[in-house]
Amino acid sequence: MNSFYKLKTVKVQKDTNDAVNVAVEIPEDLKDKFRFKQGQYLNFRMMINGNEERRSYSICNAPSEKSNTLEVLVKLLENGKVSGYFNEHLHMDEILEVMPPMGGFNTSYHPTNVKTYVGLAAGSGISPVLSNIKESLYQEPNSNAYLFYSNRRMNHVMKKAEIDKLVETFNGRLKVVYLVSREKHEDPIFEGRISPEKLDQLFERYADIDVKESTFFICGPSEMIKGIADYLKKDKKVPAIQVLFEYFTAPDEENTEEMSDEFKAIANIESMVTVIIDDDEYSFHLNSKKESILDKALKDNLPVPFACKGGVCCTCKAEVLEGEVFMEKNYALTEEEVARGYVLTCQCHPTTNVVMLNYDV
Repeated sequence: MNSFYKLKTVKVQKDTNDAVNVAVEIPEDLKDKFRFKQGQYLNFRMMINGNEERRSYSICNAPSEKSNTLEVLVKLLENGKVSGYFNEHLHMDEILEVMPPMGGFNTSYHPTNVKTYVGLAAGSGISPVLSNIKESLYQEPNSNAYLFYSNRRMNHVMKKAEIDKLVETFNGRLKVVYLVSREKHEDPIFEGRISPEKLDQLFERYADIDVKESTFFICGPSEMIKGIADYLKKDKKVPAIQVLFEYFTAPDEENTEEMSDEFKAIANIESMVTVIIDDDEYSFHLNSKKESILDKALKDNLPVPFACKGGVCCTCKAEVLEGEVFMEKNYALTEEEVARGYVLTCQCHPTTNVVMLNYDV
């Protein structure tokens, strides 16, 4: 289940000057493996200048669109190896190595629901938010959605043609508000970034949004996500189950000193770690104070799945079957998943003499 598959590019289309839409075709024999939920992402593996690189990009499609392709939006990053290749060198009919969809940035829908869904996106964070918003409108004909989308300038707005088309398609059920941070607008409410203060203004303007009853999808810079999520849950009393977010990078304000103290507090032990990958078992010795379980497995050339290695994606997710581990960071798993014994192995260190982890989950 953690394998990469070779898929052909059938769309390589510039979206803005620094972003490209890339779609890969899903052959009939891989349809089941690449069945996806809204808000999930794809992991890509590439060789660039002789080095293996892995990156995760969110799927822009919605399952209800029933496309035979999966599309991602790749923004060009400064000195970005993979984003640079996608934006400047990728061509049609190229073969890419892609892992089946992963991630849990989504909720469940029911056709009888009458709800309001609110997307809060900045920059390339539009990809998983748009996927979720589209699916909500397709699945629930009596529900409505708002999209508040922030960019530096209007010519930086990604997926704008598709978003504007969706406004027409859903005939009043989708309302879109574009905000710009480096341009003037005739109405100042549409200037600036998405923040708690800006949301106060927007919720006052769009008073038909029942904030406490709405479900929110948030994706953008890490500080934006943290600030807005806290604001919605603490200030607006929105239940946590209705505040969904996806980190692309770890929060900048992470208190590494505090995490270091927690790490220092764990016992210094030698552990026998066993990992199950595609029904095969692999074992190795690991000191609790040394590298993470994932890093040790990679050092031993084991076929473990990984992507970000920063606790942000779920690619290295595994279930603890025996023993205990200490997880330094977690920006991807829900509290329920952690309670059920799931961990991100890129952040895990053994804290008992015997540990067994199952990647086949």
